[in-house]
Amino acid sequence: MMTDWTALLKSARAGKEFLESSRRDGGMFDFGSWPQGAGPHGQRTPRAHSAVSRLRAVQRLTVGFLDPVEDALYLTVGLREMGYPASFHLGRETVPAAPPAGFYAWVQCGRHVLSTSLPVKEEYVEVYTNALEGETSA
Repeated sequence: MMTDWTALLKSARAGKEFLESSRRDGGMFDFGSWPQGAGPHGQRTPRAHSAVSRLRAVQRLTVGFLDPVEDALYLTVGLREMGYPASFHLGRETVPAAPPAGFYAWVQCGRHVLSTSLPVKEEYVEVYTNALEGETSA
């Protein structure tokens, strides 16, 4: 499969810029207005898995390894820029192994979790979601 490197780098840059503009002191974030992406959001979910791999390769070279929240922010915006209907999800553990309950972030396209192999739908209660207008992730 041939990769359009220019489009990949543009998408990765959009993810990086949104991540950097959202960071606040003390590990806080201010999401403001989420980018909706460039192209038509009709890309098929199975191809989104390979897009995540390509975006993560660029991510490691440009911003390094990110924590789960930052990774999900970066990937959501990058995937949207590539035309995927990506949604950002933040959840709290339903039954923590040790109190207090932790939080985790992940990316979905529709019902498909793309950014982690953890059973987030089973072990986390969503407390925040950002999906494209007209898209659902239920």
